[in-house]
Amino acid sequence: MGMSAENRAPAIETGSSDVSRAPLRTDPAYAPTIVLENVTRVYPGAASLFARRSAGTTALCGLNLAIDNGEIFGLVGESGSGKTTAARLIVRLEKADEGTVRYKGQDIAALRGSRLKRFRREVQMIFQDPYHSLNPYQSIGSIVAEPLHIHRWRTRAARQEKIQEALAQVGLTPPNDFLARYPHQLSGGQRQRVAIARAMVMDPQVLIADEPTSMLDATIAAQIYAILSEIQKRGGLTMLFITHNLAAAHYLCDRIGVMYRGYLMEIGPADEIIERPFHPYTQALLDALPRFGHARPERQFATLRKTRRMHPSLGGCPFFERCVPADPDHCSQDHPPMRIVGERHYVSCFGYTSGAGSQPNKGMALSTSVK
Repeated sequence: MGMSAENRAPAIETGSSDVSRAPLRTDPAYAPTIVLENVTRVYPGAASLFARRSAGTTALCGLNLAIDNGEIFGLVGESGSGKTTAARLIVRLEKADEGTVRYKGQDIAALRGSRLKRFRREVQMIFQDPYHSLNPYQSIGSIVAEPLHIHRWRTRAARQEKIQEALAQVGLTPPNDFLARYPHQLSGGQRQRVAIARAMVMDPQVLIADEPTSMLDATIAAQIYAILSEIQKRGGLTMLFITHNLAAAHYLCDRIGVMYRGYLMEIGPADEIIERPFHPYTQALLDALPRFGHARPERQFATLRKTRRMHPSLGGCPFFERCVPADPDHCSQDHPPMRIVGERHYVSCFGYTSGAGSQPNKGMALSTSVK
């Protein structure tokens, strides 16, 4: 399904010149493992016997993204921003309507036979809900062993040893106490540990974690973050961490990309995104973080409108309806290009101009207390 030119992802600018797909331009020191090039995904609308098919839902709009080898990349945004769709395209659970998803330079849509099987083995995913991602009729031992059986990994004795190793790696010890249990006999945190063990049992090179702590309380979530961090450091794998929480992404990730309605709004090093956020939507996400124990009031960006404004044009910035500092004439008509604002830091916003220096909107600086 095609897209009109005005609705496509923006070009990239630096100063007065355009640099196409700047977020994909990596320094020679960085080698991207996963690359999404102009990826669009549209879900068709529903149809009935008495009505025409409704307009489809565009989940991703010309997304350009490169995830470097060995990094933890965080994808942040509210529900419906396209984060999970991007993850499902990367692991080839779905196919893009336009654009290309590459793994180590190969178009994953073209993989067949042994190359596809190798891709399945090397790229694994942890799903959001541990209550539905585990088969309730299988024991924990069978759940973790399933990838080994599918890929015919070594001998039965070697598989049993590998299963116990995977369970111990995620803190389910002693492993023998969990092999014969079933998912309903475990807590939510233990179930998610099983899901991580299942994903890691084949020693993948890429791990996609789709909001792995959204169903867990804060203390258990912190334990899961520690497990993921330790796994990444030990194996040097590439990880895509999807979350709606900027604080969690800052804690775990090397770089962060902020998405809204299928568009990439800002991308950069994790510390840069937190300390010097440029896009009003990124600033609104930071405003939403809870702050406790401060004697003085925290300075806020206040970039999110309480009521949406009318948006008569089909083009323009996707955040225009909710953006306080938006220019009604400019932002409602034109899609802002990606602009370089720092080292590997890009923002899609007219609020930043090369002549305005390197300060975020309104010249505000975020207090380091949210870190």
